[in-house]
Amino acid sequence: MSVFAYPSTVIREAERPLLDAGVDLMARASRALAHFLADVLRESRGQLFGSRVCVLVGPGNNAGDALFAAAALARRGAHITVVTLFDRTHDVGLAAARRAGAGVIDFPKPDETTDPHAEVAEGVRDSELRVDELRADALRELNRSDLVLDGILGIGGRPGLPEHIASLVRDWRHSAGTRQAASAGTRSTQTVIAVDVPSDLSPVESGAPDRIHADHTVTFGGLKTDLIDPRVAAFTGTVHLVDIGLDLDENQATAAVVDIDDLNADFPRPQPEGHKYSRGVVGILAGSEEYPGAGVLTTTSAVNCGVGMVRSLGSQMVAEYVIGLHAEVVTASGRMNAVVMGPGDPEDEYIHDCVDELANTSVPVVLDAGALDMVGRAESVKGTWLAERPVVLTPHAGELARLLSRLLGEIITSSRITADPIGWAQRAAQSSGCIVLLKGHQTVIAAPDGFFVLPETGPASLATAGSGDVLAGIIGALVATFHAKSQHESPLPERELTHVVGLGVLVHNAAGRRAVNAGALVDAVAEVAGELILAGSLIE
Repeated sequence: MSVFAYPSTVIREAERPLLDAGVDLMARASRALAHFLADVLRESRGQLFGSRVCVLVGPGNNAGDALFAAAALARRGAHITVVTLFDRTHDVGLAAARRAGAGVIDFPKPDETTDPHAEVAEGVRDSELRVDELRADALRELNRSDLVLDGILGIGGRPGLPEHIASLVRDWRHSAGTRQAASAGTRSTQTVIAVDVPSDLSPVESGAPDRIHADHTVTFGGLKTDLIDPRVAAFTGTVHLVDIGLDLDENQATAAVVDIDDLNADFPRPQPEGHKYSRGVVGILAGSEEYPGAGVLTTTSAVNCGVGMVRSLGSQMVAEYVIGLHAEVVTASGRMNAVVMGPGDPEDEYIHDCVDELANTSVPVVLDAGALDMVGRAESVKGTWLAERPVVLTPHAGELARLLSRLLGEIITSSRITADPIGWAQRAAQSSGCIVLLKGHQTVIAAPDGFFVLPETGPASLATAGSGDVLAGIIGALVATFHAKSQHESPLPERELTHVVGLGVLVHNAAGRRAVNAGALVDAVAEVAGELILAGSLIE
């Protein structure tokens, strides 16, 4: 089901009432972390007893979580080494780890080093030798550990690790790379786990040698928005959320992650008292004499998605292709609950007719391909017919770059879009006042208020001609169905509409796992919708 993500400030505020009431949230977090670490060690080694764990700790509560969890592992037979990286740490947690038998290495801090070229006394040289020994000890423990626990910095940490820590990470990662090269063909069992958030979490330079790359991140209380940015996956690994009893308000969430469980729960199904109009009517203005296939693909995917009725709004030639395949498609004008415009670059005359038909209505529209050029062409976006209704835009990176260049009055390139898909989708939604679905390896659906939805990623087979036309038809069908259900109530709120669009992406993804081209993809949409409607759930 949907997992909502929150700013770190919201999660901190949700912790405050429990902390004020005396609830030991650190005990809850460290206990859950210890269970997770034990499971990882048993899976990788076969047993917990005798495993080696190196714990990197900083000055904050992340260190406390890590240290108390390490103490629990030590009491169960794990060999624990704690490396303190600052001049202070969580003293109570460190004491607990020591009592449980953990060894401690006080890693040399910046003020403990000297200029190697200066003339120094014998005692200082002894100190230098001690510094070198401590560095060597820390690196040895890192290299021979089965599990490394990152408890250095948390959600309040500044970007960039101090150089004395960054240099240790560089040496460790270099050693790990050397070991992997020497043992090519064998699987390394060392696992890196970040506590709450990886230290120095940043979406840039994923290959930086002085950054910790976790295999797993165990986060507490609520999912942090920073953790779901696709650009940080190289640092977070798999993110695991631990419930510690926070009362979080979903209205304060900044994002949601949706997956197949949402599709099984929320896909619209016919009701016993329903009829074709209650199931939604979608109008499809797609295809042209130059690209008739786009009209066929878009219309067929809408038909196959289980909507109550599909109207073909384009040219007679495209309609003949469509009706030859789907006799149930209607060409007469009439009521509609959503309209899809743009796939296959329909001729201007049909676009003008459609806009006229939508005048004085609030029917939602889905704009794809050529229809995206309609956004921002008038004197102001708010002064156009689009402002009267919910609008969903479905660009890929190149199309969004052209749209934003026009809206912002500066050159935006597709490479800039792909470097920060969430940020640019949010900016496009805010600038246009529309829901923006940015297509790509990780699809992003952004609302004008900044909220965004991340559906689980789809298969590589979806990168094929016509796939976007199929997606537009699916989204149009679902928007029509949900709009039909709510038209006698209040209009769909923007956040609810982003969820509906996310369901459309999930249908597209599921169909993509059964097809390798767009022609087969539309047939797979029927299979997916059929299972969801008739069998009640989709099993993948």
